[in-house]
Amino acid sequence: MKPGNIKLRGLLYAFCLWASTTTIEAQTGDTLSFTLEQAIEYASVHAYEKINSEYDVASAKKKIWETIASGLPQVDFSAQYNHSIDVPVSLLPAEIIPEDMRPPGIGSGDKIPVSFGTAYDGSYSLSVSQMIFNGSYFVGLQATQVFLDLTRHQATKTEIEVRDAVAKACYLVLSAEENIKAFNENLEVNKALLQETEALYESGFRESMDVSQLKLMVRESEKQILEIKRNQEVAMAVLRFSMGLNENQPIKLTEDFAALSQEAISGEVKKSGWSPEEHIDFKLASTNVKSEKLQLKNLRVQYLPKINAFYTYQKTGYGDEWNIFGDEWYKAQFVGLSVSVPIFSSGMRNAQAMQQKLAWEKSKNIRTQTMQQIKTSGLTALTDYNSAIDQYEIASESKVLALDIYEKTKTRFSNGMTGSFELTQQQGQYIQAQINHVRAALAVLNFRNAYLKATGKL
Repeated sequence: MKPGNIKLRGLLYAFCLWASTTTIEAQTGDTLSFTLEQAIEYASVHAYEKINSEYDVASAKKKIWETIASGLPQVDFSAQYNHSIDVPVSLLPAEIIPEDMRPPGIGSGDKIPVSFGTAYDGSYSLSVSQMIFNGSYFVGLQATQVFLDLTRHQATKTEIEVRDAVAKACYLVLSAEENIKAFNENLEVNKALLQETEALYESGFRESMDVSQLKLMVRESEKQILEIKRNQEVAMAVLRFSMGLNENQPIKLTEDFAALSQEAISGEVKKSGWSPEEHIDFKLASTNVKSEKLQLKNLRVQYLPKINAFYTYQKTGYGDEWNIFGDEWYKAQFVGLSVSVPIFSSGMRNAQAMQQKLAWEKSKNIRTQTMQQIKTSGLTALTDYNSAIDQYEIASESKVLALDIYEKTKTRFSNGMTGSFELTQQQGQYIQAQINHVRAALAVLNFRNAYLKATGKL
């Protein structure tokens, strides 16, 4: 695909995402509404970790040009202007100066102070250098591309982690809403039973203990709802942070927890195959092998000579007055080659190369280890996913049975055939079954995510 097409697709994608986000804001005012997929896609652009990874990729691209530019002509300009407050003095033997030019009182064996400099001097120079041959430069060009690939893989892995974190946070929020919904219904039932029991107590058909027991049940239901709401607030805060939203930004999830659970239980994601070679961890390990090999190659080319060409143009001016720019300036030019050949390092370079060769061999072993780990993680994730589905089916059946028992106990209690203690027990059993059912559904969703992540499909 041409680079222009990639950029165009990126711009279109960014515009569509912006438009969809703007639509959401326009529809809901201050509250942003998201489906699960919308929340994930929003986080893929705005999450803090995602933005940081994009900076890393942009920096890696600049690193490529930095490396290329180091082998192109380098031009430097320098200038200097000096004022010698005290002109340096040199001592000359009196013998080198004719007697008629010597200062009074100076004889053979004496030293005569002489100033060779001027009070003011200045210079400027222009230098150009060009690398002719440097083995590290050509290896560096290859290494920068590998470094860019490594950075891009890291960015992809970061996006996967962001998607996983957002999905888990959404599941927690939705599961809390599901529990709140169920416990609110239970609270209304308890209030109705309390009102009915109070009326029967006033008519003499119920004991005061039954009224107290139902009041306790009402208070316990209210307490459970408050605890779940607090947990939901924490989960919502985690979700906002994972998405890159402001901590005070109100959001709402429009996804249905039961529908998500049924989709996860269907196991559609297990029907398609997966390739361990396409997993991001294997790509990272493979790219790291290339990086280590290039570092070894770079150490080996250190044995080769380094050749550079240079040219310098310089002018210098002198004077005893501060304005030396009107005086004559003296020109100098230099052109040449510099050659640096490594001869002997007492085995230092060889030791460095051997260390790097071991690092390269280690990276290849890590790549093999990573492949086996990916396969094992995929198998483990599939087992956990299947087990979670089985547990969910058991929890669903238990919930139906507990509800049936609770409904029959309520009927018996209303007809005066059983007491409030048995009703409390059966309600507690049903509440626990409801909690277990939601917990099992949450486990299915999380283990499906873990399976998708382990198989590189998330």
